[in-house]
Amino acid sequence: MDCYLGSFSRQLEETYLQDNGFSRGMIMFAIPCHGVLFKCRAEGNLLDLEFGAFFSLLRFVKTSLVKEKIKAVRVHSSNPVFVYSLLNEGSLLKSRRRRYKMFRQYMSQFNIEVALVPARRNQAFTPPLDFPSIPKNQTPPLKPRAADNQRVRFRPIQKGIIV
Repeated sequence: MDCYLGSFSRQLEETYLQDNGFSRGMIMFAIPCHGVLFKCRAEGNLLDLEFGAFFSLLRFVKTSLVKEKIKAVRVHSSNPVFVYSLLNEGSLLKSRRRRYKMFRQYMSQFNIEVALVPARRNQAFTPPLDFPSIPKNQTPPLKPRAADNQRVRFRPIQKGIIV
């Protein structure tokens, strides 16, 4: 299954957002074959944000696409530092014990392949309106859970997470 990761961090232009502690970064992932596009505010440096997107993607695949029985995940990223830190399990990955432990745990569950993709071809950066919600002739793999329906809240703006 092909997946795409993305992240960025920019200065907040709006003083209200700055004054109220909103995160200035964003983590994103896309799974085009399932019509999934995820975006969330987050705080951290670019490498931390990319790892946050990576582990969010793997957790989503593990928990929400469990019925698909996915064994192999090909992850495309536009961040060369992230891609090369995963190759041969480099020192940037091993320097953070918790991150490395999570990586080893997911490696035992999935065959993970990482590739560098130019930003213009990275589907995680695709605007939501240009991303199909469900590809033609495919039934959605995600089924709403009854527990989720009881917890539904309207939250238009969230401050974000710290990665």
